[in-house]
Amino acid sequence: MKVFHVEFAKTGYGLSGGEKCMVEIIKYLKKKNIKNILLTTDNGKETYIELGLREDQFLEYIIIESSKTEKYGPFISYLLRPLYFSSIKKEIISKIDYKNDILMCHSDFFPNTIPTKILSKYFKKKPYYWFHMLAPDIFKGFEGHFLKKFSIPSLAGIHYKLNQILFKILTKKANIITVNPYYKKLFPTNKTYILNKFGGEQIYIIKKYAGVDIEKKGIKKDKKYDLSFIGRFHKQKGLFEIPKILKIIKKEKPNIKLVLIGGGNSKIEKRFFKIAEKEGVKDNIDYVGFISSDKKFDYIRKSKVFIFPSYYESFGQVALEAMANGLPVIAYDLPIYCVFEKGMIKVPILDNKTFAKEIMKLLNDKNYYNKISKDALNYASTFSWDKTGEEIYNLIKGK
Repeated sequence: MKVFHVEFAKTGYGLSGGEKCMVEIIKYLKKKNIKNILLTTDNGKETYIELGLREDQFLEYIIIESSKTEKYGPFISYLLRPLYFSSIKKEIISKIDYKNDILMCHSDFFPNTIPTKILSKYFKKKPYYWFHMLAPDIFKGFEGHFLKKFSIPSLAGIHYKLNQILFKILTKKANIITVNPYYKKLFPTNKTYILNKFGGEQIYIIKKYAGVDIEKKGIKKDKKYDLSFIGRFHKQKGLFEIPKILKIIKKEKPNIKLVLIGGGNSKIEKRFFKIAEKEGVKDNIDYVGFISSDKKFDYIRKSKVFIFPSYYESFGQVALEAMANGLPVIAYDLPIYCVFEKGMIKVPILDNKTFAKEIMKLLNDKNYYNKISKDALNYASTFSWDKTGEEIYNLIKGK
């Protein structure tokens, strides 16, 4: 058996939650001696190698050269990718074992779904399509979806919604994998698999770096940062709320320090720092950019509290990773966060005063901090990528 993974929708060098999931699943399948063939872009290959997916007997890349087209914008680049796919189609087909191999599509964007549909006829078994997040209402967008506020439809929002309409058309009666029970009702004609455990840092890492110190000693005294944030620079992540929250805190704690890890959109980055300068908190932010490996956890472990002001999410994998390192998480109270039973403090969406108040409570009350920190660690320790990998392995093996 070989597993063909389709990820032609990759843009830039940032990492989405769906890509992180794909990387970890491939790592697990490799440990099970299953051959993986990853169909992706040139910048995708570069990113995934940084994350440990190096070619060997159990992993092969077949790529399209697409990074140069991204200067024309994601949409134009996306339009060209199915054409690039046609140039490598024969190479892909030549490696397929019709009876035994598996085809897996890792997102609902058309550079993935169209090639998957084309390739599916060369596989006896039905393909597996991942569905990670429902597109927001096009008349509300990421910011207004849960606030029920109207906004002028954006081209990006329309593009996202059209991708999902096409996804539903192309995946009729196909296998769907998702992490949220809510999404099952979206696919009444499909066989839908809902994962029991989605992601989480490996247990041995938790014990080595966080668990022992938190359980025995409580919060470390040598933390360099008060706060940390990790995420793609995207509209849904609530980045522009961070300077506003810091401004409120700075009145009480002038030396508040945040480490900001992320990237992927230069326009959002420029706007973020303009807002930070306007709010007078630019010097309170240590921006380290995008980090494509587990080195990001070194920064998390040097911080006390993880902030996650997203307007819209599908699960919140990075929040789980922060909790696995013993950090309390503060986030807007999105319906999707019902999965986080402990370790996450939820405040009303856009209530930045309460957000700041909860940060200060954690920073000022050691006993309260240690309780939430232990809750976060204990809850996150029930998750791991190995458990996710095992579920996918059993699924494709028919167990």
